[in-house]
Amino acid sequence: MNNKDKYKPKNSANQRQSDISARSKAGKKWWWVILLFIVVAVTVTVLVAATRKADPAFATSSTFTVRRDDLTVTVTEGGSIRAHNSIQYKCQVERRGVGAVSIVSIVPAGTYVTQEDVNNGMVLVELDSSALKERLEQEKMELAGDRENATSAEEAYHIQVKQNESDIAEARLNVRFALLDLQKYLGADLAVRLIKDVNEASSLTEYVAPFIEEVRKDPNVLEGAAAWQELKRLQDDIVLAEGNLKTAEDTLAGTIKLHDANYVSDLELERDKLTKKNREFSLQSTKISLNLFLDYDFPKNTERYISDYIEAGRQLDRTYAQCRSRLAQAQAKLSNAQERFRSQQTRVSELEKQIEYCTIKARAPGLVIYGTGGEEDRFRAMRGGSAGIIAEGESVYEGQAIVSMPDTASMVAEIGVHETEVDKVRLGQPATIVMDAFPDRVLQGGVLEVAPLPDQQRGWLNPDLKVYETLVSIDGTYEFLRSRMSCKVTVLIRQLEDVIIVPIQVVSNRGGRKVCYVMTSNGPQERVVQTGVFNDTFVQIIEGLEVSEEVMLNPPLFSEVSGAVGLQQQQPLPQRKAQTGQADTETETRPDGKAAERAEQFADSTDTPGERPRQGRESPMVAGPPQGMSFQPTDEMIDRMLAGLKKINPEKVQELEQLRKSDPEKFKTELMEFMKSMRGSMMKQGRNRMGQGSGDAEGGQNR
Repeated sequence: MNNKDKYKPKNSANQRQSDISARSKAGKKWWWVILLFIVVAVTVTVLVAATRKADPAFATSSTFTVRRDDLTVTVTEGGSIRAHNSIQYKCQVERRGVGAVSIVSIVPAGTYVTQEDVNNGMVLVELDSSALKERLEQEKMELAGDRENATSAEEAYHIQVKQNESDIAEARLNVRFALLDLQKYLGADLAVRLIKDVNEASSLTEYVAPFIEEVRKDPNVLEGAAAWQELKRLQDDIVLAEGNLKTAEDTLAGTIKLHDANYVSDLELERDKLTKKNREFSLQSTKISLNLFLDYDFPKNTERYISDYIEAGRQLDRTYAQCRSRLAQAQAKLSNAQERFRSQQTRVSELEKQIEYCTIKARAPGLVIYGTGGEEDRFRAMRGGSAGIIAEGESVYEGQAIVSMPDTASMVAEIGVHETEVDKVRLGQPATIVMDAFPDRVLQGGVLEVAPLPDQQRGWLNPDLKVYETLVSIDGTYEFLRSRMSCKVTVLIRQLEDVIIVPIQVVSNRGGRKVCYVMTSNGPQERVVQTGVFNDTFVQIIEGLEVSEEVMLNPPLFSEVSGAVGLQQQQPLPQRKAQTGQADTETETRPDGKAAERAEQFADSTDTPGERPRQGRESPMVAGPPQGMSFQPTDEMIDRMLAGLKKINPEKVQELEQLRKSDPEKFKTELMEFMKSMRGSMMKQGRNRMGQGSGDAEGGQNR
């Protein structure tokens, strides 16, 4: 046997024993590291708790020292670069004929057109003219028809004589029929009296008024006429309605007696009352109908029939005059037919010109840049089609810019200023422009133009978004500038020097006032302030604060209501204990006592004031707002809550924001309930972690 083979099993056993020993040492080493980490964590926790107990100011919110400084107010918006002036080649084909036309061919974007190309008649765009050519053929056919109509008008001239005779006979018949209608409505006698001197009356209403009054006094004047029958029907309706009302009243009286004797139900009593009320309404309605007939319908119909009779006589006179001019009118029709013939000839010429517009040639040298979509393209995009695409096969509309040649010597930045800041921007204000492609180059310029109306293009997809197109000039000429480059423009609105400033978040709205909370020896003090201009970070304080005062960066959740001070939640811990006479054990024992205290106060803020505290809420800090206090979270507080919750549960925050728009009151209730549920979940998880930590410690000792 080989010596090497003889000792091989023994060496393997030694190797396994060495591996086990090494792993055991490594395991002991890791347990020492874990134990050391636990000791350090406990030590730090104890020190932090001791520091909070010893330093009352540690329990207060962070503060900011009021100071004097310069304040710069700017408006920053993103935009793009374009030429201030450019030559645009637009589609001149009228939409009334074919609507949109498609691009057959177009020069590539970025092509530079020289003067020689212009002299040679270089074609930039060729549009599809097939539909126009088809329309031209149709118009030529109509031209032939107009020629035929002109010939027919000449033939109609000879027919007009006999037509005049028919018109005169019809006019005479209309006069007779109008008189018969008047006699039918008023009666023969009254109708004859009315038309006797009607042609001499200056006012038809005044002329008819005496006859109307006569009918009011004695309706029998109309006996046998249509108006008399209508008047008699209305009077009969009144008599019938009075009888129905009397019957309903008698029935109701009997029902009331039976109801008092408990023989009739309440439902039957109410039914009879309703029947009586309906009969009263019916009687009132019939009386109103009679009055309306006498006051309006009868005078109106009388004047109408008399007016028809008068108008028929006038029409007869006009017919005589028209017959004398029939031959002249026939000649005029002939002239009109000839004019239509000439107009059709003009239309054919215009179509031939529209076909010429389908070929767009270069008028000046420059760099070819495709245009953007027009109004029709935006509507097409809303219907699901493509929009703003300039390419072969795509459609363009009348007035749409197909190709533009910008003047690169004068470039501007185009931005959209939000409606909340557009009042700040004025012409001539200095601005800086930074290109996204060249962030190290800062260009100077100024505001050239601010649109008076919001940009409709951006408002279609989002109607709530209102931005105003603003042009900013760029000083100098730069070769690296290209059209449609993205940029960021900062407009200097105002520059204040040596003013009192504080962070913008320290100012709160309390009861329609702007307040800050100043830290004093007695705790936070509410101070009414007057603010000035502001930017995204700081706000100017005109009155209410002095330099070197300390203001709270996180204002308290409650304000003073009905004389009750709601700042107790923000006072130092020892001072609160002295005032309440109770110990806030929960705040003292937790490493993050202040955060837990605020969480419980916030979660329990929906409890009814004065309600008996539930078990485990004996602390005055978590029993709800003080007496006289009603917790109404402000918009600022709600925004802060949503911002914090968004990091934890973004889906729930999105649901709450939608509810905030539809039902604000329900939104607040749902928000506070969600905060309560989160608080309970966090406390439960904390207790579980404490239990797990104790178990791990015991296991470590056993091991």
